[in-house]
Amino acid sequence: MTVTINRVPSLPVYLDHHATTPCDRRVVEAMLPFFSEDFGNPASVTHEQGRRAAKALENARIDVARFFDVQPNEVYFTAGATESNNLALHLLRPGDGLITTEMEHKSILVPAKKLATAGVDVTILAPDREGFIAPEQVAEAIRPNTRLVSVETANGEIGTIQPIEAIGSICRARGVQFHTDATQAAGKVPIAMGNVDLASISAHKLYGPKGIGALIVRRGIRIEPLIAGGGQERNARSGTVNVPAVVGLAEALRICREQMGEEAEWLTSLRDQLWKRLTSEIAGVLVHGPRELRLPGNLNASFERVDAESIMIAMRRFSLSSGSACSSGAPGPSPVLKAIGADDATAFAAIRFGLGRSNTREHIDMLVDDLTRTVHRLREISAA
Repeated sequence: MTVTINRVPSLPVYLDHHATTPCDRRVVEAMLPFFSEDFGNPASVTHEQGRRAAKALENARIDVARFFDVQPNEVYFTAGATESNNLALHLLRPGDGLITTEMEHKSILVPAKKLATAGVDVTILAPDREGFIAPEQVAEAIRPNTRLVSVETANGEIGTIQPIEAIGSICRARGVQFHTDATQAAGKVPIAMGNVDLASISAHKLYGPKGIGALIVRRGIRIEPLIAGGGQERNARSGTVNVPAVVGLAEALRICREQMGEEAEWLTSLRDQLWKRLTSEIAGVLVHGPRELRLPGNLNASFERVDAESIMIAMRRFSLSSGSACSSGAPGPSPVLKAIGADDATAFAAIRFGLGRSNTREHIDMLVDDLTRTVHRLREISAA
């Protein structure tokens, strides 16, 4: 299976789909009328242009709700998962308890640290060597003041898919609200939403536009706005709603709903091809994360005695990364790899391979051939 997204250059081959994805051309086509034809402000319902925009907005809300099997009035549009995550944690007040994990995105961990200084009781759980958080860990950490548990659905560096159904069940039984950052999982794997109270997503991780996302909030939970103003999104998020981007998010999810199963199967086969060739043809390769319960297009591997930056500079035919896009400019080893027990040398040698719709078996063969030559040459240089 190969799904063509757009007319993109054949080189370099893009293998960083956890950082962002190309906007599917069908998504672009769905968005275009709302830039210059149905351009109205959805809050301006006194005239036809505004009413058309408002209808498109609510139709998109219905489509997003259908994808996640929630009610339309439980979907709030945001600028992306970072804002959604901050909104979810904004529920907490001094004296409340928050439980989260070392595996989370910075848009959870940075606000959590800020909340801790403001009097919120923050507990950060450590994963096992494959990145999993056991439901029993969460159960043991819950205290009488615990108000919110936040555990990501899947990790964008090592691909671990967390047992959120079981974790959410524990939270529900204990009367604790459960939030999951579903950014890396949405549109790639099924998400069990039955025990989820709040969930964050971003469109650009699933072949939609950048700058748009959503926070799903179950009825009965009142979120406090981060931005005050005109009261859009039922007073949760003021500011004129980006209708073209909302339409794009809904269309991207519609496409995912149609082809997610086939796509996951294809990407898993590509990943397994890459995994097998890397570990059998290059000495000193360590794969991070689980073999099973892993995002289909994810592989994260360290190359002994070679740092990742040198490999990526030399691998000019490929677009690669060494970890989260939000941390790529930060010095120091990956916090995720450190959390699962990697030493500094191993963490600095790690490359994240993010496979996507446009990748082929030929790309995998090219990649391993180039990696084999590059790693061998760099090891020879370092030994000289």
